[in-house]
Amino acid sequence: MMKTVDGRVKETVAAVRASTSSARTDFPSPPVWIEVDLAAVRHNLRQIRQLIGPRVQILAVVKANAYGHGLAPVAEALVDSKADGLGVASVREGVALREHGIRSKILVLGQILPEEAPLVVGHGLTQAIGDIHVAQALSRAAAQQEKEASVHLKIDTGMGRYGVWHEEAIELSRRIAQLPALRVEGVFTHLATAGQDAEAAEEQMRRFFQVIQRLHRGKLPAGLKHVANSVSLLKFPAARQDLVRTGLLLYGASPIREGHLPVRLKPVLSLKSRIQFLKTVPTGQTVSYGATFKASRPTKVATIPVGYAHGYTRALSNRAQLLVRGIRASVIGRITMEDLMADVTDVPGVRVGDEVVLIGRQGREQITAEELARHARTIPYEILAGLSPSIQRIYS
Repeated sequence: MMKTVDGRVKETVAAVRASTSSARTDFPSPPVWIEVDLAAVRHNLRQIRQLIGPRVQILAVVKANAYGHGLAPVAEALVDSKADGLGVASVREGVALREHGIRSKILVLGQILPEEAPLVVGHGLTQAIGDIHVAQALSRAAAQQEKEASVHLKIDTGMGRYGVWHEEAIELSRRIAQLPALRVEGVFTHLATAGQDAEAAEEQMRRFFQVIQRLHRGKLPAGLKHVANSVSLLKFPAARQDLVRTGLLLYGASPIREGHLPVRLKPVLSLKSRIQFLKTVPTGQTVSYGATFKASRPTKVATIPVGYAHGYTRALSNRAQLLVRGIRASVIGRITMEDLMADVTDVPGVRVGDEVVLIGRQGREQITAEELARHARTIPYEILAGLSPSIQRIYS
């Protein structure tokens, strides 16, 4: 079984390296690319630290290829900017960072299989746990490797995903405390409705703090207490305990739909391409699959080599806009696997090869992940994290 897990890790490491490698020299330019402003990442980290104060640690969440921005380069920038640790979703991501040379604390937030425990210990990762079987596997692996495994106990206070149910947390904690070569470094929970239902979020926090009190009374280890992710650190100051887990804010996007942000963020990512083809279709002509767009006038149509295979979701069909020569142009017809079409009739001087901005700024106009999320009826997390790792990332 270990051979299979190691093989998957190696595949992940190879994929991370491929996603951050330079372009092939035999092509003049990529048809679609992503620009990542690492200075903006550092700025956003400073803004978060200023908001929460110096006593609260920041776990910078870089799961899902750093929300589409590129795992290793973003992690490197965050570590250089004094993030207190990194949060990943899987052992594979953690190992990929270790292979890249990242030596800071890495917390694996997702559940692991018991057979992955030797990888966690061997690469010095910290593991979130919510059941005794994983705890036992980590203890065995640590003893075999003559090391100590660090864990954070995950308490389910109402999310219903990973973690031990809060009413059963004390019993699990007692059993974990009896295991050799295991150290409880933290205890945490995750709020399910911080952005929508304050009363439910506060009930989750109440349950969590009750568990903490019972741990203290029972003289059981707790370590770092953490509740807040990006949404809850903004909306619930009481959730800013010893540590906050922040992801989306680092990338310059807002996790809340309405209201003033107490931090000044800089968007980090731009998604760009070029016009590949231009033609004018007559009045009444339809465009793309399903004939969902019909020209009401002679329409200049630009074909752009970005589609849902790149992560530009089909839900943006006939809804989103993009930028050409600093002017907004509407996406028309259904987005296809590799291409989309835009109405550029009102863009003076438009021609093949013009740069197109699908996310980012061009001139005085800007398309944000939040804007696309509204059009797609989703959240900016999905817009950013859904961008294909195969797209070349350019870092500055």
